[in-house]
Amino acid sequence: MKRLGIVVSHPIQYYSPLFRYLAKYIDLVVFYCHNPSEEQIGSNGFGIKFKWDIDLLSGYKYIYLNNISAHPSLNSFSGCDTPDIGRVLKENSISHVVIIGWYLKSYIQALLQSKRSGIKVAVRGDSQLNPDDSIFKHIFKKIFYGFLIRKYDTLMYVGERNKKYLVEYGAQESQLIFSPHAVDQSFWKMDLSEINSKTENKLIFAWAAKFIEKKRPHDAIEAFKSAYDYNKNIELWMIGSGALLESCQLLADNHKAIKFWGFKNQTELKTLLSKSDFILLTSDHRETWGLIVNECFSMGIPAIVSEACGSSADLIEDGKTGYHYKTGDTKQLQERILAAALSDPASYTEGLKRKNEIYSYEWNKKAFMNFMNL
Repeated sequence: MKRLGIVVSHPIQYYSPLFRYLAKYIDLVVFYCHNPSEEQIGSNGFGIKFKWDIDLLSGYKYIYLNNISAHPSLNSFSGCDTPDIGRVLKENSISHVVIIGWYLKSYIQALLQSKRSGIKVAVRGDSQLNPDDSIFKHIFKKIFYGFLIRKYDTLMYVGERNKKYLVEYGAQESQLIFSPHAVDQSFWKMDLSEINSKTENKLIFAWAAKFIEKKRPHDAIEAFKSAYDYNKNIELWMIGSGALLESCQLLADNHKAIKFWGFKNQTELKTLLSKSDFILLTSDHRETWGLIVNECFSMGIPAIVSEACGSSADLIEDGKTGYHYKTGDTKQLQERILAAALSDPASYTEGLKRKNEIYSYEWNKKAFMNFMNL
């Protein structure tokens, strides 16, 4: 009998619905390395204490591993240390393992223990190449990552930039399986009442993220203010919390068309986004994907995305699913906002539908079953 073990840091709002979906078709157990407190969840860039308002633990079997780290954390390599994972995998009759990344000690332990026990092991991450790496750092990564990559039976890549990253560091074509980044489209899809509740007399551009450096929230505000000088029929909604919130409010300078909504949990975020017309993703290359784009695509909302974001290579087709712009170029972002404001909403329908079909849980089901030869 084949049974899948998925090793992941902690319950994550993006992954739990996927595990629930896969559990309908695959015998699986999810192994969590850490059970973070509300303070620990909030400390990861949000700046507030909270817990997610959606169910993260039902619909699939899960086990919390014994984390013996002296300083349990999600933000450091040694923050998750689970040396008994080999025993737990054996006790649960696991035949195949998928590890969600390799940045934690627990993930390396899962890899080594799986290999020792003859368990087929895959890794699924979303890293992309860092354009700021020095030549020496790149060479170091080529050696170390190349050694690590050869240990896995399968490498699951979420998109083209992630595939390029893996190939650069030594992945063989025979190791690669496409397992696209996806969200729970049934949750994010708008019903008729939500569609009818959209603001009719203003075009809403939403920005929803942590107010932190890599998200570049100032770019959205600067570009919007310039665009507003040419089109008074637009609004900018800034959604989220974080260290840069105050500086963003100062930059907005009480602009009548810019509204700050604060942090919104998943159900509140859906309600707010349902009233918007476009989503802005302004992050730098450290945004390895940007699942807010998938969420909005599920709602029929196109996106304007910085070229540095991982999702831009896969999800954005200019004029069909939204627009690209050069990262940090607020003049070009302003131009994209004005072009989007004048576009026909119907022109995005087919493009968004096509992307939703590929970047979906169904494609992930095929990928995981392919890995397990089911």
